[in-house]
Amino acid sequence: MDIYVYFNPISRLILQFLLLLILASSCLNTSSTVESCMEEERQALLNFKQDLIDRSGRLSSWVGHQCCEWSGISCNNHTGRIVRLDLRNPYPYPPFSEFYDYSWNYTKFNESCLGGKLHPSLLGLKHLSYLDLSQNCFHGIHIPNFIGDLTSLRYLNLSYVSRYGSFVGEIPPSLGNLSNLNYLDLSDADYDYISDVYSKSLNWLSHLSSLKYLNLGGANLNNTAVSWLHAVNMLPSLLELRLSFCQIDGNQVPLSLPTINFTSLLVLDVSYNDINSSFPKWLFNLTSLTELDLGGNPFLRPSLEEFVRLKALEHLDLWGIGLKGQLLPFGNLCKLKSLRLADNEFDGGIEEFLSGFSNCFF
Repeated sequence: MDIYVYFNPISRLILQFLLLLILASSCLNTSSTVESCMEEERQALLNFKQDLIDRSGRLSSWVGHQCCEWSGISCNNHTGRIVRLDLRNPYPYPPFSEFYDYSWNYTKFNESCLGGKLHPSLLGLKHLSYLDLSQNCFHGIHIPNFIGDLTSLRYLNLSYVSRYGSFVGEIPPSLGNLSNLNYLDLSDADYDYISDVYSKSLNWLSHLSSLKYLNLGGANLNNTAVSWLHAVNMLPSLLELRLSFCQIDGNQVPLSLPTINFTSLLVLDVSYNDINSSFPKWLFNLTSLTELDLGGNPFLRPSLEEFVRLKALEHLDLWGIGLKGQLLPFGNLCKLKSLRLADNEFDGGIEEFLSGFSNCFF
């Protein structure tokens, strides 16, 4: 006997709604599967974890199969590929400007440090664009050459704290393969100690044409000759350059350059080096600068006259650069918000100097 079931219009609407819910649920399940990380990438992370020392259990979530949900991991929502690995120390070393903040606790820093070695299994993360391993305690190891094979990277932060035994040795020229990099930080946060990281030549930098931020503070660049400046001059997109405590001397800073390609630079910090020459002429062609720090360098016969050309300056640090005599006005730098002139040898008061700002309208 045949059985026929008839639905009234309301029943049909209810049935259609239920079918839509089932389809939506199916789509969501498919999306969830796509968003979960790939097995080969999950295994790469587990291999990487095996070589790490994790005193505080920061990586305790690295279990199971949903590695996109693990601490420090971010995946692409559509492909499920791992694109971000952020394992920076959550209790960082204080910046140089706050070095004497006695509330900072070494024990907390040390406990939250990751240590051990960096396993090359990271190469299995072929879509990784962001890598931050900063301020951990990788005692006495070199920056691995294989980092230069992570060619999808746009952000790389391997900054360290030399006091607690982080990276040593030469900065690998293989980093020049990272042609997509926008941000590179290899600095030493602890400027009171002499870093064991150095470079014989920075020619590899010239290949990073997309670079916008570069910080090599604390790295020994004394043996690079003038290659550091020629390499930087090949970076037209560079906006921020920080080279504090790099042992750069006057012989490494030519007074002129045939052409200047990094004129978009907004921030330049070459403080606490050994630059004992005159101010380089090319410096005053960087008219986009908003922040300039030359402090702690024994410049030869420094004068404030040419600073009038840097009209975009907001922050200027000329601490202890050997300025002498009367403090004369150096122009209407009307955007200036902070000026540091301590530890120079000026005669008289500052009234005439301040009069140089009389034409500024605030």
